Amino acid sequence: MTARVVGADSCDVLVVGSGFGGSVAALRLAEKGYRVTVIETGRRWQPDDFATSPWQAHRLLWAPWLGWRGITRLRVRRRMITLSGVGVGGGSLVYAGVHYRPDGALFHTPCWDPALDWESELAPYYALAERILGTTPVPRQTAGDDALRRTAEALGVPGGVHATRVGIHFGPSGQAVPDPFFGGRGPARTGCTQCGRCTLGCRIGAKNSLDHNYLYLAQRAGADIRPLIEARTLQPQPDGTWHVHSRHGTGIAQRRAVLSARQVVLAAGAWGTAELLHRSQPYLPHLSPALGTRTRSNREVFATASAAGFDVGPGVAISSALWPQPDLLVQLCRLGPGSHPAALLTRPAGLLRRDFGRRTAVLFAMEQGDSHLTSHLRRGRLTFRPGSTQPEPVRLQPAEAVAHGYARHIGGRAALLRNTALGLPVTAHLMGGCPIGSRPAASVADLYHRVHGYPTLHITDASVVPGNLGVNPALTVSALAERAFAAWPAAGRPDQRPAQGEPYRHVQDPTTEATR
Repeated sequence: MTARVVGADSCDVLVVGSGFGGSVAALRLAEKGYRVTVIETGRRWQPDDFATSPWQAHRLLWAPWLGWRGITRLRVRRRMITLSGVGVGGGSLVYAGVHYRPDGALFHTPCWDPALDWESELAPYYALAERILGTTPVPRQTAGDDALRRTAEALGVPGGVHATRVGIHFGPSGQAVPDPFFGGRGPARTGCTQCGRCTLGCRIGAKNSLDHNYLYLAQRAGADIRPLIEARTLQPQPDGTWHVHSRHGTGIAQRRAVLSARQVVLAAGAWGTAELLHRSQPYLPHLSPALGTRTRSNREVFATASAAGFDVGPGVAISSALWPQPDLLVQLCRLGPGSHPAALLTRPAGLLRRDFGRRTAVLFAMEQGDSHLTSHLRRGRLTFRPGSTQPEPVRLQPAEAVAHGYARHIGGRAALLRNTALGLPVTAHLMGGCPIGSRPAASVADLYHRVHGYPTLHITDASVVPGNLGVNPALTVSALAERAFAAWPAAGRPDQRPAQGEPYRHVQDPTTEATR
């Protein structure tokens, strides 16, 4: 059925995407008195809607042409495989809830614009994001974590193993309690049951996904969150407003609409935002030539260690980690009990299919190296070409040493995923493509997250991150967004930010609460 135009709809700020950057935008701008509308490609989810098994593809994968409207978008291109979240809450629906602050030295590398001290400027916003997201150390370590600790000792890893810090409610297991985070303003929560299936969508309601904090509070503050709407193109209007051409619904019921806003915040994820801007280039002649550059995979690789007599034990999806070298993080991941599609991507010799989840540890590595790609549109689809001489990795030898050491300690064997044989990198944390910086020739957004040449168009998702973090990026994306919106004026008040092209200076609107 041909989609049809149904007219225009208007607001002060239209936020495209409801992941970490978009949810911060929704809350902070609604608190400042703006009329905020958030659009999200995916559907709304309640805990009981999530998959009960990792084989329920219709609940896990986003493939609307098959009638599947799950929480994970899998994209395969010649140079990269990416996984990302889709649904109200974005990547928080499918992420493991892990929160890291990168090493401070990272912010002093050439990737980060030297016009400001990122480490000190972001520090209060990291703390603010941690409070809203409920960051806390994992309180329980089990057999899988003990094996990682023994591996670290055998390899002589400096500092050994540390418990990860996560956004999960560790109240009484399986028991619902009134809001424990926001003084009664938030939803009731249920204590983690240690099932290990955080990345399938938390059916317990223990994971602090964005629908339990930023988005929940944003709706209470007046934000309008609309699922199943995909932005297709952006068009600036002569009167200074924006028209966002969009598709509403999926399948044969899909229709077109034009949404109008005085300002637009792009937070559709590194892939979605870059693709939307590439598609909108005919209407944005002043867009920076840096669009698509410095697209990052976070240099991620996966390995498994399995043994017939091993039990990784209960716990959250990612419970402990180590640094085999200063720029490389390796995390212990659980899949949850039972069979799992991941068994199809490796060679777990000697295991029954039903035992794969319990008998297998996934070792997930991230590295800070400076490899990157450049995205562009080809036949209407986002694709990539090399952007650096250093390629995206499919193998990292220090990470493999950890996997083999782990396998020795559990009496089993280590294996790489099958993408290794294909030479095809995989990332669950795509970043960059719209890097932030002060020079329009080398960055897409300025240091206040305004798109160069278009000061009422903003970007606050992972696409602005200018370098590989080497850690899970959710907390950094949230902190960057908190910093960006702290500088916005309250609705109807003068804007204290310098005009584009003027030197950077720190701005925090006086109406912004220091602790919120």
